[in-house]
Amino acid sequence: MQMITSRQNRLLKFLLSRKEYVTLLKISEYLSVSEKTVQRDIRLLEQWLLEWKISIDKRAGAGVLLNANNITDLLYLDQLLGAEGDDADGMMNNSRRVKIASQLLSETPHETSINKLSERYFISSASIVNDLKVIESWITPLGLSLIRSQSGTHIEGSESGVRQAMASLINGIINHNEPGSVVYSRLDPGSYKALVHYFGEEDVLFVQTLLQEMENDLCWSLGEPYYVNIFTHILIMMYRITRGNALPRKDESITLCDENIFSIARRMIQHIEKRIAHPLPEDEVWFIYQYIISSGVVIEEHNDVSAIGHMHSSDEARLITHRLIATFAEMVDSDLSQDTALYDGLLIHIKPLINRLNYQIRIRNPLLDDIKGELQDVWRLTQCAVNRVFSGWGDRTVSEDEVGYLTVHFQAAMERQIARKRVLLVCSTGIGTSHLLKSRILRAFPDWTIVGVVSAGSLPSVLTDDIELVVSTINLPAVAMPVVYVTAFFNEADIKRVTETVITEKLHRATSLVVEN
Repeated sequence: MQMITSRQNRLLKFLLSRKEYVTLLKISEYLSVSEKTVQRDIRLLEQWLLEWKISIDKRAGAGVLLNANNITDLLYLDQLLGAEGDDADGMMNNSRRVKIASQLLSETPHETSINKLSERYFISSASIVNDLKVIESWITPLGLSLIRSQSGTHIEGSESGVRQAMASLINGIINHNEPGSVVYSRLDPGSYKALVHYFGEEDVLFVQTLLQEMENDLCWSLGEPYYVNIFTHILIMMYRITRGNALPRKDESITLCDENIFSIARRMIQHIEKRIAHPLPEDEVWFIYQYIISSGVVIEEHNDVSAIGHMHSSDEARLITHRLIATFAEMVDSDLSQDTALYDGLLIHIKPLINRLNYQIRIRNPLLDDIKGELQDVWRLTQCAVNRVFSGWGDRTVSEDEVGYLTVHFQAAMERQIARKRVLLVCSTGIGTSHLLKSRILRAFPDWTIVGVVSAGSLPSVLTDDIELVVSTINLPAVAMPVVYVTAFFNEADIKRVTETVITEKLHRATSLVVEN
């Protein structure tokens, strides 16, 4: 059976709970995505639902509604979606499970009992047992275990694993419970609300000031996902330490890359110690240090604000960036070697990515679902390229969130490919119309070079190897290069047609070859 995404799972559950038509706007607000994304998900789900004899009825002005000849088919679908949701999505969409998981993570290694949880949440012990199964399946990939014994229940694992899980919980709440804009800000309202809920406003404001001073010392601002990530982890560290629950850390081998950043981390720890009135172990300095060097900040030549020049100092990052570009370029049959914007942009991301892989630090990409939906071809090709380049890294796999960020760089590079073209126009409607067509094409694509405007009869004699695209207003015999047909007035539909011919068709072909292989 074909799998559906967690968002599509939530969409179906939302429709199942409605007995009347629901507008796309209401669905998009519930899922925190665009109406276009909802439309695309509905098209995919229509095919998926055929197997269950269920259809999606669409009514103009009213919205959509699930239809089935037999009510039992809808009930069975509801059970199926519940089973498929018993993973991360099943966790994050159930507030009670989030609270139980949060309690277990916060209090570990201290134990609690099923009876206490049952009394606290006013549900049966059987329901608590079921919740614990879902929580167990959610924490296992994070390197944690749920231990149940006669004396009680607790989570077991490393301190870093516990902190990662707590951060994932908080990020999940931000992602699911704050509909609206999916664009990050410095500390967006959803993040602020979730962090204040967990840790209190005073501690949130303290960490905000702490990070502002850190960025001043670094002479560099962190990117938004990294900023929220380190913000959350510092709060979790303070919370765990002050309650005496922090687990002993294993000896970790960490190479000191930059003494200045290490001294900044040490000063941050001193501020935290003063704030919580509690001494911190030396390894917490390394904890802060890891997060700083994994956040894409400048770690050398701090007086030079050029991140690009700085990133060139990493041989490993430079090598991986070159390999990634070469692998992707080979798949799409394009020369990307001269695209400095692609190289520089990837390099800035790759260097801290290497540190995140080494230190097992995870970041969240709030636009991941939209990237996978809107940029499907480039997403798949990027994922394939990443898998090839990082194939020798063992368990340290590159997450989908990371691939999403890399995808955006490659999508921009492919769109830049359209900007520099040597183009031949074929037009037979008169010199005035030819000038109008040429003018409008150059207005839409100002970096194109129009090498000539010819008639269909002259085409064979003027085609040369340096022409990359033929744009024609009339039907042409087969030629050994891309041809796109447009109207003489070159309207918005024509611009879209050109883009699809130059980029989309090439990506579709490349994706098909990758899937076949």
